[in-house]
Amino acid sequence: MLAVGLLVTNMPLAPASADPVPSVRLLRSRGSVTLRPFRERVPLDLGVWVASAGGDFEIHVSKQAYEDPVSASQVDSATKAPLRSIPAEDLNGWRGLDDFLRVNVRNQTGRIVASKTMDFCPNSYERERVDDSGGAVSNYPAQGCRSYFPFTKGMVWGIDRGWATSANSGISYRSSSVSLKPGDYSATVRVAQHFADLFEVAAEKVVVDLEVLEERNFAGVHHPEGFAASRSSSEEESMAAGDVPTVENPDPATLPDLAALPAWSIRVRNGKRDYLSFAATPWNEGPSALVVEGFRGAEEDKMDAFQYFYSSGTAVGRAPVGTFDYDTRNGHHHWHFLQFARYRLLVAEDTTEVVRSRKQSFCIAPTDAVDLTVPGASLNQYESGFGSWCGRTSSIWVREVLQSGWGDTYYQSVAGQAFDITNVPNGDYLLETSVNPGGQLYDVDDSNDVERRMVTLSGRPDRRRVTVSPWHGIED
Repeated sequence: MLAVGLLVTNMPLAPASADPVPSVRLLRSRGSVTLRPFRERVPLDLGVWVASAGGDFEIHVSKQAYEDPVSASQVDSATKAPLRSIPAEDLNGWRGLDDFLRVNVRNQTGRIVASKTMDFCPNSYERERVDDSGGAVSNYPAQGCRSYFPFTKGMVWGIDRGWATSANSGISYRSSSVSLKPGDYSATVRVAQHFADLFEVAAEKVVVDLEVLEERNFAGVHHPEGFAASRSSSEEESMAAGDVPTVENPDPATLPDLAALPAWSIRVRNGKRDYLSFAATPWNEGPSALVVEGFRGAEEDKMDAFQYFYSSGTAVGRAPVGTFDYDTRNGHHHWHFLQFARYRLLVAEDTTEVVRSRKQSFCIAPTDAVDLTVPGASLNQYESGFGSWCGRTSSIWVREVLQSGWGDTYYQSVAGQAFDITNVPNGDYLLETSVNPGGQLYDVDDSNDVERRMVTLSGRPDRRRVTVSPWHGIED
């Protein structure tokens, strides 16, 4: 198991008389992991992140002329004044910082059995927020450091304040893997000493317990539910703290109007068990986007969810609204918000609940335009830069968004969504879809949060059928 324990000692980044020069620090998202070799090598995907420390960490990389070698310096993100010159030998061309991280793997007796140095690219595609102290959207390119364009003369690499970049994202399999036999190990990750000296990185290391499986043991690969790890007090505070104030009564102009649409494309799937499947589309009538972000706390396998309220593109407040959980079922494998929607099958005569859908959590994202004429509607659901990021198992942050005017459709094939009607008698029922069923989300109007559609079940076992009543003339 890969248990990550972060040990930090305070080291000043600059003399007391000067403002601290931004640097980096290491953190981890999980305390344990189980890995399976591929072609006799083990990928060291340890869930380790490189975060900014003390402000935006920005590096300018350039050539004066095409014939010249690549040179780089760390700069002040506001003034662009040089802060530190980076030696040429510490660069892997345009590809990033050369041998930035060192990983040692030890067996159960403490003997080092494998070592690896890994380059680091601050502009990784895999970047996430640590807290909300920085901008809601990263200012730096997310295209990686490698350039295949032959005429490149300058690049900007960076990690925003309050953000982190995956330690091994964008590195080749060969560069980020080692040869290990099945068994239990521990791994230590640290910033290479010459980079720690150059950037005045606080003395820190990440220690990981690692279980390596047999290569053929496909079924055993998993990321455990519990993360038996510890964080330093300074890291725990940084994961929870932020600059956006918590509010209890946000301005209605900053809220979404979440609304339910009726279930549609309703079908019966017959087999050993009979299922009533359907599609559902909760949507946002405006005037503002629904923005929910999750931050992972110390020793947590869940994330605390916060709804953010925006005015003129600026976050003016936030409020706790629930939890994100990682869904390991086929077709998911990302973080779900647990309080977004609910589906029930009710007896038409007295609205008694017969079956409740097992799908109780959602990765929120705009998929279908419902009404782009409503107040605050976005003609492009990603135009604000607040696209949904549903994350992966080692994520420390997610952002899930539903723009004004857009709906989020969940289709029949989604795991756990359909109703098991094997033992449900034939008759008339109401298929109920609810958005924000517990009222945790801040919503302009809750009167449109529930919609029902009449369905009639008939037929015999293994041959069940469903008749769906039209909704406002719509028969689908």
